[in-house]
Amino acid sequence: MAKRVLVGAGVGTGVTYGPAFVLTKPGQSVTELTTPLARLTLGAMREKLDAVAEKLEADASSSAAAEVMQALAMILRDPMLFDEIKAHMSEGSPAARAVRGAFKKFARKLQDLGGYFAERAGDLDALADRVIAEIEGVAEPEFPTEPFVLVAEALSPVDAAKLSRDRVLGVITIEGTATSHSAIITRAANLPTVMGAIGAGVIRTGDPILLDATSGQVFVEPAVDELEYYRRASIPRHTAVEDWRELDAELPVKLFANLGSSFEGSAALKAGAQGVGLFRTELLYLGRLKPPTFDSQVFEYIKLVARFGGKRVIARVLDLDFDKPLPFLKEAGSGRYANRGLQVLLANREVLETQLAALAQAGRTYANTELWVMAPMVLTVGEAREFVALAHAAGLGIAGENAVPNSKVGVMIEVPEITVPSALEELMQVVDFVSIGTNDLTQYVLGASRHDSVSGGRAPSISDARHPEVMAAIERVIAAANRHGVPVSVCGEAAADPITAKQLIELGVDSLSASPALLPQLRMTLLADSFGF
Repeated sequence: MAKRVLVGAGVGTGVTYGPAFVLTKPGQSVTELTTPLARLTLGAMREKLDAVAEKLEADASSSAAAEVMQALAMILRDPMLFDEIKAHMSEGSPAARAVRGAFKKFARKLQDLGGYFAERAGDLDALADRVIAEIEGVAEPEFPTEPFVLVAEALSPVDAAKLSRDRVLGVITIEGTATSHSAIITRAANLPTVMGAIGAGVIRTGDPILLDATSGQVFVEPAVDELEYYRRASIPRHTAVEDWRELDAELPVKLFANLGSSFEGSAALKAGAQGVGLFRTELLYLGRLKPPTFDSQVFEYIKLVARFGGKRVIARVLDLDFDKPLPFLKEAGSGRYANRGLQVLLANREVLETQLAALAQAGRTYANTELWVMAPMVLTVGEAREFVALAHAAGLGIAGENAVPNSKVGVMIEVPEITVPSALEELMQVVDFVSIGTNDLTQYVLGASRHDSVSGGRAPSISDARHPEVMAAIERVIAAANRHGVPVSVCGEAAADPITAKQLIELGVDSLSASPALLPQLRMTLLADSFGF
């Protein structure tokens, strides 16, 4: 048995093993330093801010990190922030203290907003640290040259952006959540991560660590039998996929990848993805005060569809999953579905219409790619109709001169209200396809949503998706889709679970979509069944 087993919020999937490296901050508070650089002219301060912004953009190790770093760089270049720093300096504060004071004021504004924005306050603290270190000439911590599991009290997006899969095996933090910018970056980099691991402060540099991101468990000094268990259950390397890919015609369903950015496309193809079953577009919007422009969206979407020429890409329009919407969005809804799903987008039509137009343009540019577009968390058939109409207006899912070739329009099934027989019969006559999001559907069917205080914030496990009530809802959806000839896919975590996947295939799904890291094992399991291995 391991010396200690810690539990936190798993980010992504995968298992890793290696020595711990505990990231520590310099013992001296930089706000108290009195080096010659402690007092700067306003011009020199502006240069320091710009220098840090440029370093942030250069440090990004992935496109997911790049999006976050660009958002942080925009903050550093914000005239309002500089005015606040200038005000503190005019009162006689040294440069470092002026920076700290200005950033704390910005952080308080975010905390007052609550929810998602409150989590961003920690990002600003880390950003202030970076600026002050630049002012005071404090050297950044050096990482080991050999592979390691990073352990930190809190991992800022600034630090996360510099992590390389070549050396970093996984990440453990004492603080932090699965929705933080750092989590977004580690997930996109396929780094097994456990955030908010209770008791992780006991870990010391050099301690052997076994990290299971899927379960959110951390084994400190694991026993031999624990290592052997995870060794046998480990996911095959991508090279194994090449030996099996020629047999894909024997698969009972298509296997697609869930992606958060175009950067992940290469890893998905190496893992044998036959297309993209869920492209999450949220990363384009996070950390912004204004929505991304039409051109910037087209650029990002084109990068993805270009990678998957001749294959299918299913893009989900902006899906919010926090208490308050982004600053440029009006709130919508109430109760457990407040500020979630399609209802928010319909209340902010200009944002939705711009995104649909950008997706359509990307689809026209690479017409050999099957671009399917879907709406998140649809509550009613009426909402679905409105979304389909807007998508058609953009040229998606129609025929004609303005049409996007090979495009379809669909919705996600994520709430129990839309799975009642009468609603499903009507819905299947409105949409071209449906995708079942088992994560949210499981939560809401079982009343275990992480947004509900009654559940204590517990996110359901994969096994919960096999609960009779959940499977009954899924079966109704699949049966209705099959009756009407509507393609139906599953893109939640349950799709990668071999037991659940077999059940879904028996019920009649057309495709399964999972994280790229999980595709090799899923493929081999399904092929083994097909050939009776």
